[in-house]
Amino acid sequence: MEGEKCMITTGCIPKINPDDFDEVWWIVRSPDTIPVKEKLVLLVSELAPSPELFRDYRQAFHAGRFGTEYFQNVYVPWFLKDLEKNLEAQERLEHLCKESRTKRIALCCYCEDESLCHRSIIAGILLGMGAVIETKEEYRKYFEGTGTKGSAWTDFDNGLSE
Repeated sequence: MEGEKCMITTGCIPKINPDDFDEVWWIVRSPDTIPVKEKLVLLVSELAPSPELFRDYRQAFHAGRFGTEYFQNVYVPWFLKDLEKNLEAQERLEHLCKESRTKRIALCCYCEDESLCHRSIIAGILLGMGAVIETKEEYRKYFEGTGTKGSAWTDFDNGLSE
């Protein structure tokens, strides 16, 4: 682990090895199990979907309506709006942005397909905020407010560009 590059990585909980990171953040509302490792694993529900959004997602999923169209037109705007109103979530994002230069941090949830997961939204916001993060450039659209009418993140100043 010594000499490995500091950055944020995203992934699916069962596929992430906590020993590869300084911190592992589970960005879920309620975990299926609680980790029993000595490694630092944090439950960070502020960066998870709200209970209402999660309930709506589960209903859409079970009704066969969840897919790219639902994700982009319903889930993303709702999730961004919830984040923009959540000061604790904004503080967590600012913290991650700064820590990305000094630690290896994994952001995880249970979703297999990141492109249809809130991890992609969080990753895009962090990318736009200037975090050191391993993610797809296309996710930056969530920072820029694509698909929404503007975004609080476009006015963010993390003080790291100086």
